[in-house]
Amino acid sequence: MPLWKDPKTGKWRYQFQHLGRRHSKTGFKTKAEARSAQESHRKRLTDPPTPPLSPTPSGLDLETLMVEYLRVAERSLAPKTLAYRKTVYRRFLHFVGNIPTAQISTAQVEKYLLKRPTNHNFNKDRTELMKLFNWGFKRLLLPTNPVFLVDKLPVEKKKKIIPTPEEMVRILVAAGPDRPMFQVIFCLMARVDEIMRLKWEDVNFEHKAVRLWTRKRRGGNWESDWLPMNEELEKVLWGLWQFRVNQEWVFMNPKTGTRWGYRYKLLRGICKRAGVPHFGYHAIRHFVASYLYDKKKVSLPVISKLLRHKNLQTTERYLQAIDPRFRDTMRLLEGEFFGSTYSPTYSPWLKGFKNFDGKPSSAMVAGPRIELGTRGFSVRCSTG
Repeated sequence: MPLWKDPKTGKWRYQFQHLGRRHSKTGFKTKAEARSAQESHRKRLTDPPTPPLSPTPSGLDLETLMVEYLRVAERSLAPKTLAYRKTVYRRFLHFVGNIPTAQISTAQVEKYLLKRPTNHNFNKDRTELMKLFNWGFKRLLLPTNPVFLVDKLPVEKKKKIIPTPEEMVRILVAAGPDRPMFQVIFCLMARVDEIMRLKWEDVNFEHKAVRLWTRKRRGGNWESDWLPMNEELEKVLWGLWQFRVNQEWVFMNPKTGTRWGYRYKLLRGICKRAGVPHFGYHAIRHFVASYLYDKKKVSLPVISKLLRHKNLQTTERYLQAIDPRFRDTMRLLEGEFFGSTYSPTYSPWLKGFKNFDGKPSSAMVAGPRIELGTRGFSVRCSTG
């Protein structure tokens, strides 16, 4: 039951595992408070749940459960998320049939998930089914959640493609008439959907600030944050304001008269014209954050605020940042064992040493100086 004090925040934190899942919480002033909260948390997980006040309806069929859940979920989910969730549920319903929910077992769920082509698809469908059955279980519509005991499968994460400074310049040049949109994404480190939703009422030239809206929060609620605009961003937005053709949206689709969508093809074409590997809009956000952290030495908490992350650990994973204390510790090993020059009169450990070409090394000959060369990984003798 680890307890430790976060050196960055000065607050105590606890962490433990229960049934293969990790549970943690931070923000405690003392170690005693953290230990007490940990024990209470563990007790809530280990104690049996209170029996339901009313009997679980055993006759509820799977399709009815899905319809009732989606009727509630559509009020809070984005259209794209809702559409994908419906696809998963339709696929699962076709696989098991419209049977009573009380008859759905963990084995049936796992058998369906193993039909998915990749581990990534397995995990995504598992997540969507977990939400469905959790919703029913919390409302006493199900006796248990059959997905709970199905473990996730390992997935090899793809390496994120983040442009170099030279590639970023080429992208901005190749953007042509769409360059202002990329400049706004760049200066605000924004998600592309936040920029596509940007309205003129969210741009305050008097206070030199821009308001961005997002629903990437727990519960899916819309929240806004004001960010300062630098001089370059102010010039770009002022230019767009002077030549605006729409009083509502900053970036408007002239064909529809409303805001743009994601614009997948635009970035793909720009990358092709610029002669750089194709990457997504989110890579620009990664690039600016990494540039400020690595090159300009901006502190992690400041970057976290600009990215509008609620948790500093999210920013650490985002930047794949290495704790400066780790670097200081590794420097303690420098120069102790791997010096480039040694001066033994005789070195027994060199006896019989051979180069990678199989020939005896000249270092076997004793001399006043033995240099460990780096080219070809050979060992040479020197008398200088």
